[in-house]
Amino acid sequence: MIGPYLAVILDSFRAALASRVLWVAFFAIWVLLAALAPIGYHEEFTTRFRWNDFENGTQMKHLLGRAIAAERDDDPGEGAARENGNGGGADLSPVARIAARLPEDLRRPLRRVGDGEEVRIPLRDFADAFNELIEDESWYDRDAWSTTLRLRELRELNELPEEQLDESLRQRRARLRIEAALPGVFRSRASRSIRFSYAGYDFPADVAVDKTRFVSLINQWVMPTLINWLLGFALVFLGILVTASIIPEMLQPGSLHLLLSKPVSRTLLLLSKFLGGCAFVFLCVTQLVIGLWLISGVRLDIWNARLLWCIPVSVFLFSVFYSVSVVAGLRWRSSILSIGITCIFGAICLTVGVIGGLFDSLVTRPQSLSSLTVAGDTLIGATRGGGLVRYDREANEWVESIESNAMGRDRVLPPVRLGEDLVVTANVSGGRFNPYGSGSLDLLTLRPGTGWEPQPGVRLPPATTRVVACGETTLLAVTTGGLLATTRGQITRFDTETDRDALPGSTTESPPDESSTAGGRSSEPLGSWLGGLWRTPSDPASPFKPILPEAIAIVAPASIVATPSGDGVLIASRGRLLRLAAPDKKLSTLPDTSTSPPSSSDTAATPEDSPSWRIEAEASLPGEPSRPLHVAASGGVILVAREDGPLRLFRLDSLAPIADLSHAEAETVTDVLGLGDSGRFAVVTGDGRGRIVDAGDPSEESTNEQGATLDAVPVRDFSTRELPVGEIETMTFDAATGQIVVAHHVDRVTRVDPEEGRVIDEISPAISGWRRVDRYVVTPLRTVVPQTGELGQTVTAIVSGKSSASISGGSNDGEERIRYRIARPVLSCAGFIAVMLTIGCVYFSRRDF
Repeated sequence: MIGPYLAVILDSFRAALASRVLWVAFFAIWVLLAALAPIGYHEEFTTRFRWNDFENGTQMKHLLGRAIAAERDDDPGEGAARENGNGGGADLSPVARIAARLPEDLRRPLRRVGDGEEVRIPLRDFADAFNELIEDESWYDRDAWSTTLRLRELRELNELPEEQLDESLRQRRARLRIEAALPGVFRSRASRSIRFSYAGYDFPADVAVDKTRFVSLINQWVMPTLINWLLGFALVFLGILVTASIIPEMLQPGSLHLLLSKPVSRTLLLLSKFLGGCAFVFLCVTQLVIGLWLISGVRLDIWNARLLWCIPVSVFLFSVFYSVSVVAGLRWRSSILSIGITCIFGAICLTVGVIGGLFDSLVTRPQSLSSLTVAGDTLIGATRGGGLVRYDREANEWVESIESNAMGRDRVLPPVRLGEDLVVTANVSGGRFNPYGSGSLDLLTLRPGTGWEPQPGVRLPPATTRVVACGETTLLAVTTGGLLATTRGQITRFDTETDRDALPGSTTESPPDESSTAGGRSSEPLGSWLGGLWRTPSDPASPFKPILPEAIAIVAPASIVATPSGDGVLIASRGRLLRLAAPDKKLSTLPDTSTSPPSSSDTAATPEDSPSWRIEAEASLPGEPSRPLHVAASGGVILVAREDGPLRLFRLDSLAPIADLSHAEAETVTDVLGLGDSGRFAVVTGDGRGRIVDAGDPSEESTNEQGATLDAVPVRDFSTRELPVGEIETMTFDAATGQIVVAHHVDRVTRVDPEEGRVIDEISPAISGWRRVDRYVVTPLRTVVPQTGELGQTVTAIVSGKSSASISGGSNDGEERIRYRIARPVLSCAGFIAVMLTIGCVYFSRRDF
């Protein structure tokens, strides 16, 4: 019974093989694969500096400029000292020794910076100068560097004998020494980099990622891009050109009469022709995908079998357009019209996809909640468009205190609650890609007495990227490389002051320059800029005081959270986890320590009489330090989640490792939240789903001694429950009610009981304006028209094995997750194919040809 239909399908294969266009496509594929085959790579140590390695360029100029100014004032003969190669004396600080060896064309503008002038210096000039220092380490002095940060990798390299160090290891050590001397200036980078080669010749630039991140980039960006462009555009168009004549030729009197003379069903005959028409794309796709798979495996050592799933997905994409061509061929019996109508259909799909994408990026995304805080019965949140909103329960809508702007450059810090009646945040003008913003940075206070409208308060430290509430009375300001604290009393003093200029920290803060961040621009007068520059990292008159002990710095990526009791803070940065405890002294009486150089988190605690917070415990974190991580605390347990790694549990008191939780999902953990003192955590993965992890009482777990190797920590199963909501945007814990407040599906909010995992309350705010157009016009239109463009996201999800991707918003904005639409385009396209084939089969069965 199926013999005639198989014969039709095989005949379509033979017709495809006889097509000249097919062989031209074959030749193009072979040429492309031959061009990609010589690509290779090898790993090497990360030694060279790049302009984007700098986390805080303004701080670097400040340190080097002051060192050069002090060197000139203290030693009039510093030029001769530099020529002798001793950097101006063995007793100089590491920063001064590095500054003394910089080229003169860079020292001249730095000298002006030291004199208090505003000077713009491109970051590439610093990168080139530091790369020259890597070649010649005459600036290094062992005794001088003994006071700098103690990087774990640097300690290991320093312990190796010189004869065991090759040139790459020596340059790696020199780079780490420069990073140790200038703490808080550089971003954390992978210790090894990938360098591409072609036909045995190395590319001039390397890629500053390790092997794991390199594999992820290939699977999540490079391969899907090749597949989407080559298969989703070129081969679909060529396939329509080749197959458009199949149906019109079948309807020719001689051919159709011969086919219908057999005992065959017209419906099955048309479906057989449809399947046979897919032969062209199947043959081309199979060659290209298998070729890319072999090249990535043999040349890049990435054997990703998921890449082979692109073959049926690509044929599925082609069948969407071919179904239109089949119906057009049945109706008009012309291959030219079939091609033209299919192209018009493709243009409609593209137009609808572009309109939908614009609404996603300009309407939906800017109003999505990025952070949320609860103050009694009031919900206050920040949006991804840089807005600040408050939920009005009576009107059932979000009221904007600061308007969201999709194309704006402003940034709103995530609001935090400091006590029952105070919420604080900040609106950084021009701060989306620049931690310094374009002017002063006021702390905004929101109180019920003012209708929760933001009111300007004290000035925040320069380059504040977020604020953290530590208990009910302490507020921490996280800057690029530093951590400062103030009290609720200092903040509320603004409510009683009448003269703003008399307030602590009332001077103008620092705008950016070219060395603070790429593309930064200054719009303030000279005096304002200099005032901010010389207050880095703290102004003696500011209510915010540095709390990091000496030899401690925060290097991105980092995670900072308060302990559940509110008397300390947890810091995860550069492969270290520390717990700091507040001193007994009041913050308002702490002296200024801005002249003390910050450093990394790899050293012991400071003396007891230090004004800084004390290091209570510390531990090493396994994995690559340059990967993003998330930290949360609940009860006596700390949970640390690093990208693509297991969930690691530590004791809060000693930071001793407890166990690892290997979550079954292959998804990346995007957020973790401690649920009070319960020992439970809420974990959100990249697909927008959330789970509650119950770690229990750490005293019941057998723990390793502090300092034990984390690789030996057992992997255990913990009680987990899935949250009853999806598409999670952000979440927070309401300590007053013991509930999780989850923001999902743009701006909907649901309260969940963490013990039972059930929904307590759900808020579905009313929408208006363009959101209404999106819901009632654009969304139905995208439902009717198959979203062929979104099938590219399906391909990306299949190849990468992930349902989301992270896009960095800059060091100060963290990372934003983009969730792939996997099921929606498949269902949309499958439904469209079924409708078109049904129409074609009904028309072919009832029409007398």
